[in-house]
Amino acid sequence: MLSFALFLTLSLVGAKTSIHYGDATKNGQLVYIEKHEIETDEKGQVMKAKTSYLRPDESVFATLESDFSKSLTNAQHVMEDLRDGHTYGVRWEENAPVMWDKKKDSKERIKKITPDFAKGKLIIGGQGLHYYMRDKLSELKETKLPIAILIPGKMDWYSFLVEYQGEEEGLMKFVIKAQSAFLRLFAPKLEVWYSPDGRLQRYKGLSNLSDDKGSNQSVEIKYRF
Repeated sequence: MLSFALFLTLSLVGAKTSIHYGDATKNGQLVYIEKHEIETDEKGQVMKAKTSYLRPDESVFATLESDFSKSLTNAQHVMEDLRDGHTYGVRWEENAPVMWDKKKDSKERIKKITPDFAKGKLIIGGQGLHYYMRDKLSELKETKLPIAILIPGKMDWYSFLVEYQGEEEGLMKFVIKAQSAFLRLFAPKLEVWYSPDGRLQRYKGLSNLSDDKGSNQSVEIKYRF
């Protein structure tokens, strides 16, 4: 399951904390709300982030907590699905990242990330892609970026290519294309729209959360600040 939340959150220069929301819809119907709580340092750099996933009635059904102290792009993070008790994420041990996954009443699975992992691609874990893109929007307009997105819940990773697609209504559009033939069967691409100040305004693609039946779902998310 792709971690879409890799694109979310905002840190305002000079701010210590900030909160914003994302409304996720499917076929025009609201399926969940994201509440993003961000901690930043005095320079406006993200330190920690918590995303709460709320049903339309505002009850919380999942959480994602991230710590960026070890890495901006591959943050230590914990995703917890309160519906079934499934938890997974990335943690750092002896200055190296480790993917882990634990289903309720099962033993934890782990997979270490070695130095030659993903053959030199930029490794993305949790919400790291958003922060990387936010800081390098101008550069990404001129070049394509190969990345490896970690999928701890499946003990796997997939290759993507980030590519600028031009402006739409004053927003910079980027497409994140799957490089795997298998992944293209159900998630051929993710689309994100940024404002010039680095705010993620819109996301369209596979959600990092399954629906209540446990199936993958594609959503469109619009953010409000």
